[in-house]
Amino acid sequence: MPFSAAVLDETSYGNLSPERATALFAAAFAARNLDLDRLGEVSVALVTLDVIQNLNLRHRETDSPTDVLSFEMDGPYGEMFGEVVISPEYVRFEQAAVEELVVHGALHLAGMEHGDDFEGSEMAAAQRDVLGGVGVGEG
Repeated sequence: MPFSAAVLDETSYGNLSPERATALFAAAFAARNLDLDRLGEVSVALVTLDVIQNLNLRHRETDSPTDVLSFEMDGPYGEMFGEVVISPEYVRFEQAAVEELVVHGALHLAGMEHGDDFEGSEMAAAQRDVLGGVGVGEG
């Protein structure tokens, strides 16, 4: 079965299809040299600010909303690789910003971290490359 991503939209955002999410995840994972033919399931959940704040508090002990959280489950080649949780409201429901967060979350699932200085990180460079390759942010 070919790699695909599921989308759970709890916000009625409506601008992220499973096909587009799959393309975004696939580009990020390919950039990290993961074998797309062997990857487990991935999903993206689009949630409200309240939900992501609760998750942020529970998993990171930070009591404030955030834009994106990534949860690895069984590893890249397990049954369920992981889930990326995004609050479209955090980025004012802007499509390019939501797609950027899918890529950001996918890179975290693929093992990348950025620390406090995102812009100067290897992850930021990888994210820019992936986004350019999938046409995010192009006018």
